[in-house]
Amino acid sequence: MKRFIIILVIAIITFSCQEDQTPFSQFPETWKLAGWRSYGFLGDSGFQPISDSTYTYLFKKNGTFLKTVGKESTAGTFQTEVLIFEIGGKRTQYNLIFPDDKLIDSCFGISEKLYINENKMLVGETAPCDGPTLFFSLAK
Repeated sequence: MKRFIIILVIAIITFSCQEDQTPFSQFPETWKLAGWRSYGFLGDSGFQPISDSTYTYLFKKNGTFLKTVGKESTAGTFQTEVLIFEIGGKRTQYNLIFPDDKLIDSCFGISEKLYINENKMLVGETAPCDGPTLFFSLAK
């Protein structure tokens, strides 16, 4: 009986330590602006698609990113974090740190947060700052 319990504990530890095998754990990743949505006094604008954007995020294996908007670019570091919610399951969040305030799309200083939604799109969190919500699709 004691041997069975030890094997069971080892099996639980082994399987609980395996990394998430989602396609988003593979770097490098390039995300391209696919659309936006605005909420405000006039109501919900609905999803507005964009097909010719030069607004991208490139996330590299070494924990750095390159953000490009038109002809301007900036680089910094990032970390991913899996958040688990009691209702709604889990979501992957990208926490970006910028060395300067160039091209930051956030109301929280030198950091920017993005997350992957249920539609497998990377979503910017600027809505609390009265900005539009930006949606990015994974480039192939």
